[in-house]
Amino acid sequence: MTMNDDVNGEAVEALVAVGYMVERFDEDPGLWRVNGEVMTGAELLDVAQRMGLMAG
Repeated sequence: MTMNDDVNGEAVEALVAVGYMVERFDEDPGLWRVNGEVMTGAELLDVAQRMGLMAG
């Protein structure tokens, strides 16, 4: 597991804890589906940071 995976894992856990639906995007495991919206790991992290769930 890389550092990026660790950070994304933390972001996923934080978003799920506040009620977001987060899952890997089936067609490309490098992407995520967050409440139906497809995004990159960086975008996933940005959402968690903007919500104050993670330090930026």
